[in-house]
Amino acid sequence: TIALLPIVLLSLSPAFCQQQIDAATKEDVEQLLQVTGARNQIQQVWTAMTQQTASMAGEAYQRKYPNATPSEIRKAAKAAGEFTQKAIGIFDVDELVEVMVPVYQRHLTHSDIRSIVEFYSSPTGQKMIREMPAMMAEAMQAATPILQKHLPELEAQAEKAAAEAAKKSKPADK
Repeated sequence: TIALLPIVLLSLSPAFCQQQIDAATKEDVEQLLQVTGARNQIQQVWTAMTQQTASMAGEAYQRKYPNATPSEIRKAAKAAGEFTQKAIGIFDVDELVEVMVPVYQRHLTHSDIRSIVEFYSSPTGQKMIREMPAMMAEAMQAATPILQKHLPELEAQAEKAAAEAAKKSKPADK
């Protein structure tokens, strides 16, 4: 079996060298992100998340306080939306893109990226990019009833976890 080790290593080395020769560069990934409009898509997803969070918060407030006025419900939704927007606002898109580059480089070769860029540069690829925000928004809207169905369960779990954490942080009685 030891005699087979050099043969196995030699048989793997061309594949390893090919992978290294065809490695995606930072410039490849940046071109891919540019062609796909990744920065813009991140912003659009964040906007959709903010709107979705506000909507769900208003509905959760109404469930928890069935006698709440429309004004109170709107205030709860607005507060949740503003909180989400502030939370998202701390992230710098360029910083996120910078950490994404090595991830793409680990999973895609130069040839992979060239093919993907070619697709997204085509009319069909451009249509996909144009339609993606609307498809994502519609998908989120379609998923809302499922999220709402499970929201009371999630809220109960969050309240239970908060109560347990509060209990653990209290000093023991003597």
